[in-house]
Amino acid sequence: MFDTLLINAYVITMDEKRRVLENGAVGIENGRISFVGDTEEGKKFGAKEVIDCKNHVVMPGFVDAHGHGGHSAFKSIVEDTSYWMPVMTHTYKNYITDEFWYNEGRLSALERLHAGVTTGVCVLGSQPRCDSPVPAMNNAKAYAEVGVKDIVCTGPCHTPWPHRFSRYVNGERHMSEVSYETVLESLETVVSQLNHANNDKTRAYVAPFGVVTSVDPSAPTPADRCVKLTDHDRRQAKEMRRIAEKYSTRIHTDAFGGMIHLAYQDKENALLGPDVHLQHCTGLSMDETLILAKTDTHVSVAPGMRQLEKRTPVIELLELGATVALTTDGSMLTSGFDMFDAMKRAKMIFRKAWNDDFYLPSEKLLEMTTIDAAKCVGMEKEIGSLEVGKRADVIAINLMNPRLMPRINIIDTLVGNGHPSDVDTVIVDGEVLLREGKAVSVNEEEVLLKAEQEALETAERAAHLHPFAWPKKPQWGQVKMYFDEERFNLEENRKDGGHY
Repeated sequence: MFDTLLINAYVITMDEKRRVLENGAVGIENGRISFVGDTEEGKKFGAKEVIDCKNHVVMPGFVDAHGHGGHSAFKSIVEDTSYWMPVMTHTYKNYITDEFWYNEGRLSALERLHAGVTTGVCVLGSQPRCDSPVPAMNNAKAYAEVGVKDIVCTGPCHTPWPHRFSRYVNGERHMSEVSYETVLESLETVVSQLNHANNDKTRAYVAPFGVVTSVDPSAPTPADRCVKLTDHDRRQAKEMRRIAEKYSTRIHTDAFGGMIHLAYQDKENALLGPDVHLQHCTGLSMDETLILAKTDTHVSVAPGMRQLEKRTPVIELLELGATVALTTDGSMLTSGFDMFDAMKRAKMIFRKAWNDDFYLPSEKLLEMTTIDAAKCVGMEKEIGSLEVGKRADVIAINLMNPRLMPRINIIDTLVGNGHPSDVDTVIVDGEVLLREGKAVSVNEEEVLLKAEQEALETAERAAHLHPFAWPKKPQWGQVKMYFDEERFNLEENRKDGGHY
């Protein structure tokens, strides 16, 4: 007898044969999938709970291979600015409480739950915050309460060292200079305590801010500036490898043009290979693309309009046999944790970039958010498809709305018109976490209001956020935005502990 049986569904299995069952059923027992087949056959086994999924698609939960812990609380505060990275980095390093990571983490996990994301990466902050294990611990605690699988990613932020960080004790701010060695110790604590924690719903990956440390961490670097690795480049690669190997975990970091060429100079310790997945990868040269394919390094990318200027070589990588996943890059005003939107944007942007309307069919896009994304994070044997023995991460999508009817070419319809609001059932490790569109494991109102309070208190505490949270000049009737005050004074914020 099954614990749970989903019946009468249009089942998209994403298994090796990519079977699609028109009157399918999925049986779940002890947190794992124990049956995938015809509804009438599935009924013969019996079940403690039967969920009728008539007029629904049942498929594996989405895997979001890159996002950021923290961003969910700031998506409506810091927007429309050329200073986004220094503003957010300064905020994360100096103005958030330890409790922030828990309150924001629950909001983040809840948004992913509603979007059908059953496994998500959380890089802690804009540049990873790793001066203390507390942010990672609180993020993991929050995700565990909601029930969504959490891949906590943290590690050293960018050079130079030491870095200044602030902690709050009884409401008082305490600043301290944190050494590189302290961050390495903190990273080891996080990985040793969190990897495979919370009944294995939590993983912890080693996540430095960038494949190498000596070039621009957030944009491609011209080839004439990518000459040789620095001593710190080599040291960081060696330390990241050491910690990952010691605790049998994986590595996740950002990469941009020039970094791959440099990293490959140190073939022994380079943060490349099948145990690594790299986010962004914009502006890579063809030789760097070939290096990624040769080393079987996995790539994740959040498609956005900037890809038209500095493109990730997604098509080239796929044609070379590399693993590429689509991601959200975190919750933001433009998309949130919306994997449907990521698929739509990827199709539009990369077809435009190649001037070819036949790249990235819907079936491939769905692979890139499920089974390929699972492989990208090293979990393809556990999640990403509906197959007997895999962990039961399952979502049901309601087709009974005008956007998704008629039910013809359903995969094209889902990719083209699907929306998180269509997800009404989410199961993680066999546990129903979203039922009829409502979270089961947490009080949604309490989570939302507490996160809002945390965001407002942070904005009030951090003076540099005031022009973003409460702009003085409204823009009604304006064709272009202009401002009455300086929105970010870089020098003043450096004096207040800023360090980028």
